[in-house]
Amino acid sequence: MTEVKQSGTLISLGEAARSLETTELNVLMHVKRGLLQGVERVDGGWQVTVASLAALLAKGAGKKGAVVCPPSCGKGGGCSACE
Repeated sequence: MTEVKQSGTLISLGEAARSLETTELNVLMHVKRGLLQGVERVDGGWQVTVASLAALLAKGAGKKGAVVCPPSCGKGGGCSACE
């Protein structure tokens, strides 16, 4: 797993995806479901906060292949209760 950069407060979806060993789309889904804090740029791109990424990694949610809970999950996002 890639180490999270500590310089700056925002990183690109690509950098976050490399840290989580996943895709940019999966990172965006994490943002949309509230598992990561993100900011939409004026050009339509997204960035995530380093702090939220570090917190997600600390929970162990950054393991390769980790999935975001499906919308039908009653547990509400990322708790791994339905795996």
